Amino acid sequence: MNTRKRILEKVIQQCQKTLDKIEEELLKPEPKLTPYDIEMRNFDEVPRGILKEAKKQIEIMMQVLDKNKYMPDYTYPLIDSYSIDTELCNLLFETKSIYKKYT
Repeated sequence: MNTRKRILEKVIQQCQKTLDKIEEELLKPEPKLTPYDIEMRNFDEVPRGILKEAKKQIEIMMQVLDKNKYMPDYTYPLIDSYSIDTELCNLLFETKSIYKKYT
């Protein structure tokens, strides 16, 4: 197997790992948040809207595998929307970083 193919396989594996984690999070019951909680960012989960959008973008990433043709933008709302010190958030950032570096 050539090097390029192995690198792209690593990107696909990372994307799949992230998609699996997103699916796991989407199966959990949605937390009940007050408008105050949202405004003050008093929650430690990635909002579902962002998860659904990230899922779509990661699926596209897996098909395109070329940062010059497609670069996801799901990390921008993550930075603005809540505390970024969660496992899933770190995984989302890591996936984008690997995609950008290796494609």
